Amino acid sequence: QLEHILLRPDTYIGSCERITQEMYVLDSETKKLVLRKVTFTPGLYKIFDEIVVNAADNKQRDDRMNSLEVMIDQEGNKVSVKNNGKGIPVVIHKEHQCYVPTMIFGHLLTGSNFDDDEKKTTGGRNGYGAKLAN
Repeated sequence: QLEHILLRPDTYIGSCERITQEMYVLDSETKKLVLRKVTFTPGLYKIFDEIVVNAADNKQRDDRMNSLEVMIDQEGNKVSVKNNGKGIPVVIHKEHQCYVPTMIFGHLLTGSNFDDDEKKTTGGRNGYGAKLAN
């Protein structure tokens, strides 16, 4: 399955071609949302969105979480996303027999949002999410 993702990433994340379209963006001077033409790659946008949504979803599990920070290092080609909620436990997962961070960020079709009968307000439920960013 990993080979299919690498050969056909658009199936999972959207187009890998640059496009231009109107989007609401934050104006750095006025600090207001404005409608502007933006050139971007939908697939990269989706990967970024997956990580931010995961960080925001932590609020559902930790009421004390009240901060989400995104740092973009253009020179280092690095994006970091963090929140002040409960961290990811570094323990062996009972069912999958691997460390939880390895499962979350490396094993396809693993996650905690698969129960269709359970009402959820979190993102993602297909078991790909953050793995596609990794």
